[in-house]
Amino acid sequence: MRRADTGGARDPARPTAPAPPDLLRDASNRLGIMALLGAALWFIGTASYHVVIWSMTGDPGWRGPQTMDAVGGVSIIASLMLFWYTRRSKRDPLFIFDLGLGYLVLGALGVGIVWHLDQTLIEWKIQPMITWAGAMVLIFAAVIPSTPVKTLVASLITVSMNPVGMLIARAPGVWRFESLGDVVLMHYPDYMLVGVAVVISYVVTRLGQQVARARELGSYQLGDLIGRGGMGDAEDRDLPVVDGQHGRGLDPVGARSLRIPLHRAP
Repeated sequence: MRRADTGGARDPARPTAPAPPDLLRDASNRLGIMALLGAALWFIGTASYHVVIWSMTGDPGWRGPQTMDAVGGVSIIASLMLFWYTRRSKRDPLFIFDLGLGYLVLGALGVGIVWHLDQTLIEWKIQPMITWAGAMVLIFAAVIPSTPVKTLVASLITVSMNPVGMLIARAPGVWRFESLGDVVLMHYPDYMLVGVAVVISYVVTRLGQQVARARELGSYQLGDLIGRGGMGDAEDRDLPVVDGQHGRGLDPVGARSLRIPLHRAP
């Protein structure tokens, strides 16, 4: 049995979370899977990069350390740590989503450094292009139900990691450009994708809130599944707070109920 929050009035028509608790937990698990996939991609990309150097250039130093090795190693460790945390942590999923946005920025920084600092295989020209950073903000906006404001801020920082990578690569002379305008010219398509990511985040958040409202049944709100039996499923139901008091004068505690499927009803 679960005690409801009595700290103040809550409008059931305006849920504060972007989705119901069970959907938030599912999204947290998806974030962990994405982190594990990111670790695999960084490992494969880092290992195959040496083979590509050998096959395309014949450079005998292909066995030696490369810039991508250090960046890939840090990214793999960060990915595995996030995956472990999503599976072990009991924290609010919204906090885990914030960590996921930080992981997004870190991953984009790694891509920006590798993309611009190491030009062993190809010498890039300053021209507009869509990079992995733009794709990453779109993927995270669809997977993580974060608020549009957080998505906007995190996405802007994420796509800015490419210009940061260019500035880092400018110091040793890998990149040569006259002004910051050249940096903006090369990566402005990624900034355009930020607007798309915000729209996706808004749609995902609204859908989650609509699901939360649809689950409210009269004076009760569906909670977590307690268990299953021969007659149906037992669930927690929270009484909504109306004007600081719970509906119908009932005590501010969760109520257990039995949902009997129609095909099992006597």
